[in-house]
Amino acid sequence: VIVLLLLAAGLIVLRFSVQPSSTTLADTRSSLESTRLLQALILTTIHDKPFQEHAAACSTTPSTCFILRKEIENIFTILLKKGQRYSFFLTYQEQNILIIDQCPVGVLSSYSFAQDGGFYELKLRLCTS
Repeated sequence: VIVLLLLAAGLIVLRFSVQPSSTTLADTRSSLESTRLLQALILTTIHDKPFQEHAAACSTTPSTCFILRKEIENIFTILLKKGQRYSFFLTYQEQNILIIDQCPVGVLSSYSFAQDGGFYELKLRLCTS
């Protein structure tokens, strides 16, 4: 009888430990969504120039970052759910050159590309409540 109880308890514990938690699923969805948003952003044309050219201009002329920032905010306002907060970082040679920081917590996704001999990285965090 004790062996059967231990076996039954072991099966119950095993069943619940194998099931992914809803938090893990939510984090996976959020990561996938933010990765796809970054991939789409790379393919975006802003004022008849590819996104990468705007990033390169931002790294050399900081005043051009203001235009890029406003366009990114407009794009994410359209693409994200209403009220969804996010943090976005554009990094050039490991230095943040454009930051839109709305939250410290969430799943962070990144996308890298090279432009004009420099290495750039985009990071997007969709905020969790």
